[in-house]
Amino acid sequence: MSYTKEVIEQFDTPFFSYDLDGFEKHIQSIKSTLHPEVKIFYACKANPLSEILRILNRHGFGVDVASMGELAQAHKAQVHSIIATGPAKSRKYLEGLLDGGVSTIVIESPNQLALLDSIARERNIIPSVLLRVQLDWTQDTKSVLGGSSITPFGVGALDWQKINLKEYTHLNIKGLHCFQWGNILDLFQLKMVWESTIKECLALSRHLGIELQVLDLGGGLGVSYNCDKKLAWNEIHTLLLDFKEQYKLKEIWLELGRFSIAEFGTYHTKIIDIKSVRGKNIIVTEGGINHLARPALVGETFPCSAIKKSHAPLETYSVHGPLCTALDYSGDFQFADDLAPGDWLQFNKTGAYGFTESMPFFLCHDLPMEVYTYQGKLHVPRPPRSVSEWMV
Repeated sequence: MSYTKEVIEQFDTPFFSYDLDGFEKHIQSIKSTLHPEVKIFYACKANPLSEILRILNRHGFGVDVASMGELAQAHKAQVHSIIATGPAKSRKYLEGLLDGGVSTIVIESPNQLALLDSIARERNIIPSVLLRVQLDWTQDTKSVLGGSSITPFGVGALDWQKINLKEYTHLNIKGLHCFQWGNILDLFQLKMVWESTIKECLALSRHLGIELQVLDLGGGLGVSYNCDKKLAWNEIHTLLLDFKEQYKLKEIWLELGRFSIAEFGTYHTKIIDIKSVRGKNIIVTEGGINHLARPALVGETFPCSAIKKSHAPLETYSVHGPLCTALDYSGDFQFADDLAPGDWLQFNKTGAYGFTESMPFFLCHDLPMEVYTYQGKLHVPRPPRSVSEWMV
């Protein structure tokens, strides 16, 4: 049941809506086929909404956090299994992860390794860790996670080989973490990336003299925003099991964010103005990259449609938000030419990397609302918030 009209009439403000019934069915279908030695952690950065984390926890999925704020969200949702990633881990942060019951910490540098070992020695504990590896890829291709570029995520295989791991007696180094490709849509490309990663990580573990109890392949499973490509979970799972058997891997971990929740979110915003500028049709909306920044960050748009149904001829419109920068651009789309100010647009597949990836405070606009439907009911966890509630 859609509550879009009800929310628009009651609140008249931009909002995100999430179909958590659909989301729950999706993760149930993943769980139903999951091999016990293939473990899924939800990447909290995709969407840290508490109810999403609670549903995942109820179905036995863990959560990957990359900040103390995300850890607090996981605790609020009473998540049992938590791993920690992210390139910046200070002493305060590492101590917070240990105090917060994080089961495995991904170590991204020799400094982090030494610091955590020192903290563990002081506390007389032995936390579990994975070493994050940044591989050197021959193809000149970039991704939001680096691809073949040099990034702050982990260190290279040769860099880890300079470290004498036997010196770190208060750490349980149980495997490696390697993840530098995002939003992959092609199964063959995924196979090539994962197989190369597995081979290099196995070679590195032998060189380091550690048992590869766990290989964390991160995420990277894509969602099609502007084409018909779609990865099927059963094919992905089969691929993982083939690799597990071929390379005698004990456990494979994945951190799935976008693949878990993206398709179950929609962003709604009102048209404020429509005009023609030097022969180009322009729509100006109430919310833009202050609510939905992905088009400006990666140059790829979310699917967009008008809520109002019409049989009028189609025209191409360039959609822009309210900010005083040309970067506030949501994409070019075809709409019926009878659109008018006051009509509403909806951007689909915004369940992942929506509001929490945006730049909400620029120009002091109000924050968007978030709602979700679950078990047939509408919930409003975050009503509209005006600038006076956060500006000092």
